Amino acid sequence: MPAQNEIAHPYRMEIWSTALIGLLVLVAAGTGVFVPGFYRGIVDPRYATGTITADCVSLLCVPILAICVFATRRGNPTASLVWVSLVAYLTYAYATYAFDRLYTVLFPVYMLIFGLGCFATVMQLTRLNVTALADYAATLPLRRVTAGFLIFTGLILYVIELPIILSRIPNGIQAGGTPFMVLDMSLVAPLAILTGIWLWQRRPWGTVISGIFLVKAIALMTGFLIADYYDWYLGKLTTQGATLAFTAICLLAYFFTWNYFSAFKNKVKK
Repeated sequence: MPAQNEIAHPYRMEIWSTALIGLLVLVAAGTGVFVPGFYRGIVDPRYATGTITADCVSLLCVPILAICVFATRRGNPTASLVWVSLVAYLTYAYATYAFDRLYTVLFPVYMLIFGLGCFATVMQLTRLNVTALADYAATLPLRRVTAGFLIFTGLILYVIELPIILSRIPNGIQAGGTPFMVLDMSLVAPLAILTGIWLWQRRPWGTVISGIFLVKAIALMTGFLIADYYDWYLGKLTTQGATLAFTAICLLAYFFTWNYFSAFKNKVKK
């Protein structure tokens, strides 16, 4: 076990599982981005841009993960949290690919990334020195405002997505699905609310998961917004108001993420 104020040195299993996830993501996302028409006939044209931008974000995660692994081995607390955050994001991203039945030739790769991501995320969470990491953010500025933002994020997911899911129930089984909404309603929204409450109460796990949640959120929202603005540029976007509102939430997520890790910097300087 790591000492009270020591950042846990990663096990080889964590490093190798992350490396394997990274290689699989390079194959899966790289094919989606660089092979013209790869998703044609499989992805609804309305969501084609979003799928490509999600692949771009996933590709960007790979070199960042490599940097985080190296920095975590040197005891960097910020890197350790960003590492698990990006693994959690990739797990979520490829869960949607698998559950949404994107039956490309790479479908087994999507399932592998999802499965490995689940194991890697749990492995890393159980090994985090929560006390030490929470101590780095003990002087978090705007702590209660950040907690309120997390609670709001969870509630707004219910407000936006739950009516869509409920509206489909009377019609029975439909083609396609809303896998990311199921994940949001079942896991992301309640976790955001619980994390916000715990952060408000200054519980160590609330402090630590807040950082993980914020990094994962900006990775996810950035991909969505790039797709929306590209479709807007092409004149294909019909929900400009929702995009602007989503942009405001995304900018707040960026601000609160910067605010969160600024507390880490201040701790290191001391």
